[in-house]
Order: sequence, then C-alpha cells, then structure tokens
Amino acid sequence: MIMNPAMLLFGLIDSGVAFFLVYYMIKARFGGNKKAIARILAAILGILVFTIYFAVIVWFNTATRSVSQEVKLVVYLAPFVLSALMIALVLLSQPPKEKKNGETEEETEENLEEKAEEAV
Repeated sequence: MIMNPAMLLFGLIDSGVAFFLVYYMIKARFGGNKKAIARILAAILGILVFTIYFAVIVWFNTATRSVSQEVKLVVYLAPFVLSALMIALVLLSQPPKEKKNGETEEETEENLEEKAEEAV
C-alpha cells in the first residue's frame, strides 16, 4: 500500500477538522466547559471520529479498493462544509448588539434632524 504523502497530510488535516467539529458539538450539547462528563465524552467521540475518518481516507487511497470520485469528493469535503455551516449558524444565532445609550438608529436620526432644524 503506497499512499501519496500529500494525501496523507490532507487526511490528517481533514480528520482533525472532523475531530474538532464533533468535539465542540458534543461538548456544547452536554454542558460545555462546566461539566467534566461533557469534556470526556466529547474527547472520546472526537477521537473515534478522527480514527474512523482517517481510516476511511487511507482505505480510499489503497490500490486494491476503488471508489467513485463523487463518493471520495463527498467524504473529503464533508468536514469542511459542515464546519462552514456551523460557523454560519453560530454567527447568525447571536443576539443583536445593544446600543450603549439604549437608543435605536431611528431615535438617533430623529435627534440629528431636530438639532439640524434648531440650528437653522
């Protein structure tokens, strides 16, 4: 079994992305940093995902096994696409930032217009 070193490096990086995706999702689901069981469970499941995912990538690149390019592409890109979607979800689910003085943009614009009229 001869594997291209670049593909081996890609497999490690891709498996690492899958590990962190699973680790942070499981940790957040079961209580975050406050609970030790959440961190332990997240680490165990993350290591399992890393190992299995890396084994699948190595298996795809063996000479004896041929898998269609479409299946390989889906498996290779899955962690990156899921990570991008999770980042977008986190950014979209954040509450809006409050103004310092509690004023909204409409109130600020009205105040500016009133001051401009008073100056004239």
